[in-house]
Amino acid sequence: MQRFAALCLAVAALSVGGTASADVPPQVTPGADVYSGYAAVAPSFRVLTAHWKQTAVTCPPSDLSGLAGGVTNTVMTGASMLRIPGLLAVPEGLAGTLFIPHVAMWIGMVGMNGATDRNLIQTGTSTLCAGGVAHNMGFFETPSFSDQAGEPIPDADAPGVQWETPPTDPGDDITAAITWDGAATYRLTLADTTKGWQYGATHQSRVVPTAALTVFESIPYNVPGFTPVTFTDITADGKPLAAYHPQPLTISSPRISPTPLSDNSFTVPAP
Repeated sequence: MQRFAALCLAVAALSVGGTASADVPPQVTPGADVYSGYAAVAPSFRVLTAHWKQTAVTCPPSDLSGLAGGVTNTVMTGASMLRIPGLLAVPEGLAGTLFIPHVAMWIGMVGMNGATDRNLIQTGTSTLCAGGVAHNMGFFETPSFSDQAGEPIPDADAPGVQWETPPTDPGDDITAAITWDGAATYRLTLADTTKGWQYGATHQSRVVPTAALTVFESIPYNVPGFTPVTFTDITADGKPLAAYHPQPLTISSPRISPTPLSDNSFTVPAP
C-alpha cells in the first residue's frame, strides 16, 4: 500500500519553519492541524533523533466511514483540492490524504527552497486503514510544497521508500534519525529494534533545515482509534528538543494535544 499522507505533510510543511531565530516559534497556520507533537526552530539543524513504540490502530469496519470523515474534514477545515497546490495533478493523493483513515509517527526537518517553497525531509512509521484492516509500514519521504513527486534514494538493501515487509507491528521499538551534512546531503535511517531491521536512504538538497519536528499525524474528523504513543530520546544536535523551546502542535478534531515536553519525551494520548 502507498503512503498517501506525504501530500498532507507537504501542505503542513508550508506552515512550519523558515525563521532564523530559535527565540521565535514556528509560524503555524490554522490549516496545519494534522499534527500532535512539537516543532522547534533554529538557524539550522544537523542531527535529529527520536524513539517510539508503534501504536496499535483500530480501524473502522467499513471504508465508507473514511469517506464520510474525509467529506467532513473538507467541509469543516477547508482542506480541499484548491488549498493544496499540486494535489489536483495527483488524484489518488487527494483520496488518500482526506478519505483513508491513517496515523503516522515521524521526525522531520523543514527548510526553505526559495521564497515560497518549503521542503520536508522525514522518516517514520505509519498505519493505513483499508477494509477494516490496519496496514503498518515504515517510510522515507521528502515532499516539497511545489513538487509532490520528490523522493529520497533508498539504500540498495532497503525495501523502498515505504514498505510493509519486513513488518512493523504494534508495540515494536522504533528509532529514527536524520542527519544533514551542512551542504547538500541528508541521511535518513529507520530501525525496528524489536524485529532487528534497519534501513537508510539519502536525499540531495541544498535546502537548509531551520525547523525540526517530532509528531504524530492524522487527518481531522478521520482519526482511527489508536493506543497512546510516547516519543522518547528526542534530540536535536545532541540537545534535548526542549532546549529549543518548541511549539506544541494539536490535531483539531478530535482535539489531540501532546503532553508537556519533559527534557526529551512526550506522549500523544489516545482520542
